[in-house]
Amino acid sequence: MNHSFTFLRSARPSLARLVTRTSLLASAMLLVGMSTAAQGETGFLRGKGKTDVVVTYTNDHYRKFWAGNDKMKSAGVGRVTRQSYSLYAAYGLNDQIDLIVKGSYIKSDSSGAGNAPTERDWQDLTLSAKWRLWERTYENGSELSLAALPGIKLPMTDYEDNAITAIGDGQTDLQFRVVGMYRLANGAFAALESGYDRRNGAPKDEVPINFTIGATVVKGLTLSAFISDVDSLGGTDIGPPGTNYFPANEEDYTRTGLSAYYRINEYLGLTGTWRTTLDGKNTGDVEGFSAGVVVNVL
Repeated sequence: MNHSFTFLRSARPSLARLVTRTSLLASAMLLVGMSTAAQGETGFLRGKGKTDVVVTYTNDHYRKFWAGNDKMKSAGVGRVTRQSYSLYAAYGLNDQIDLIVKGSYIKSDSSGAGNAPTERDWQDLTLSAKWRLWERTYENGSELSLAALPGIKLPMTDYEDNAITAIGDGQTDLQFRVVGMYRLANGAFAALESGYDRRNGAPKDEVPINFTIGATVVKGLTLSAFISDVDSLGGTDIGPPGTNYFPANEEDYTRTGLSAYYRINEYLGLTGTWRTTLDGKNTGDVEGFSAGVVVNVL
């Protein structure tokens, strides 16, 4: 056991002390605990002049969380809930390059005895490009492709980043990623996204890995499964109050989930996602869902 957490095991602490400790303990939970980006990109491109616009509502929550590698819950934290309203748009600059923009407005609150204030604010804006570098088509109709995915994530407002109800990490990331995808002739696919995120500020750099498989199961309905893993390259564990700055904590997680997309017609579709957390470090045991509308502008 990490000795920095032994203060949590003291016998029968008073409610006031418990609230103080657990309120500070949970301050870092939301920083990666409720990412609005549930799964990674695939190798699919929109095509020249075509645009996809996705408007999504997401509801994530947790009661248990990891302080370092120790999983726990407390009255001071209670149930932490984050609701987000997100916009994702991708435009086909040509047949080989998509330009992508996404951003979210977030409301975050806690039911714990710590009475943490509800936070509402615009969170982060992400600008990226997906450029297909290479592709090969085989005799059986399958395709293998590789795309570069550089991007930048930056905060849109001076939102809270160091509280139970923090809505983000409050700093700029430079993202250097690639996406490899194998697609069968019937449209079933497997995509792997990974790379390196240079995080400017207190958080350490990260290595994300997102793996997605999917297929159209009936006319108009595509199902996919994904697993996402984020490995922070250092940082501190959540410790006693006043001993650290929570955005500097090492935050790792592994999450998995299922997504569905139903195409109503060539212009309109519906999407939904469910996800859960398999393991983590200094993060929340998050579970949640998303529902959205997809508009295809031809």
